[in-house]
Amino acid sequence: MVDGLLVERKLGKIETYLRELQSVQVESLEEFKRNVVTKRFVERQLELCVEQMIDVCKHLVAGLDLPEPETYAGCFDILAGAGVVPEQHLAVFKSMARFRNLLIHGYDNVDDAVTYGVFTVRLGDFTTFIATIRGYLAKDFN
Repeated sequence: MVDGLLVERKLGKIETYLRELQSVQVESLEEFKRNVVTKRFVERQLELCVEQMIDVCKHLVAGLDLPEPETYAGCFDILAGAGVVPEQHLAVFKSMARFRNLLIHGYDNVDDAVTYGVFTVRLGDFTTFIATIRGYLAKDFN
């Protein structure tokens, strides 16, 4: 069974992390690269956002009694197959899970330009995820 309150708490955490990210002022990629404290903060907040996404995904998969995913990215495939996540968002959500894995397992290999791009251009993808899940819960659980 899906616990809507648990899912909402996790979505709320993403919103909190996004607000914190939006408070960071960085003028350029060069400044981002130079400011190690800001860079690490942004990396960690992005990681936390994606971890909450994955937690929501795993909870929905379990709560809807769907097949167990083999990977975090695969979790979104399962939700798309069940009609929870629209196909048009699937590639983005899966890439976010892969980005999180890169942050966690490959700090030495993380391209600062990629992280900066996610930070400056792709934060709306998290908002899309939140709206998608809230829309699903409102439609199917109210």
